[in-house]
Amino acid sequence: MKVKKALTIVLVVGFLLIAACMSNPAPTELPIPTPMTVTYTQPPHVDPNYFLTATLVPFVTLAPTSTFEGTPAIVNIALNMGSGGAGFSANLYAQEVYTGRTVGIFMSAGMHTAPLLPTSPPLDMAVPAPGTYVFYARLSNDPMDYHYGYTQCQVPTDCVGSPLIAMKVEPGQRYNILIVDRKALLPEINERGLPVTVPYVLVESNP
Repeated sequence: MKVKKALTIVLVVGFLLIAACMSNPAPTELPIPTPMTVTYTQPPHVDPNYFLTATLVPFVTLAPTSTFEGTPAIVNIALNMGSGGAGFSANLYAQEVYTGRTVGIFMSAGMHTAPLLPTSPPLDMAVPAPGTYVFYARLSNDPMDYHYGYTQCQVPTDCVGSPLIAMKVEPGQRYNILIVDRKALLPEINERGLPVTVPYVLVESNP
């Protein structure tokens, strides 16, 4: 009797399990989700204090710039170093005597106006105006020992180290100068950006 009862229970449970399995629906595939897109109605915010590089900008730029506050003056600068003038590059500077503001331009070798040598035209330098400037040059390969100033001297072999000429310049005007004085006393390299303290003679030059 107990065996029949146990067999009956096993059959009933097995039937229920089979029925339950048969009643589960087949699994269905879920749809592929659609990627979400975002449309900007305005450009992303950019931090104005963010810089792409950390390059240090020198105080004195060796190339003229057109970003002055107003119309600059243009100074055409010739450098005459005598018979050895064509073999060296130089940096030409204009330094405002009262504020010390200094701008510069690079003159490559072979561009100097030395006599009897093939030369290129002198260089134009854009100078903030109005202002009063002294002009000088330092050779790029030896700026401490080889330097030239704009003085009243016009012939390199005759120069004795006269005071620099401080020339007034006006916006939009053009000027021409010749730097030849090898013995002139110039502002030191670390004095660019400072008021000029070396001897100079103030002149009012007409373009």
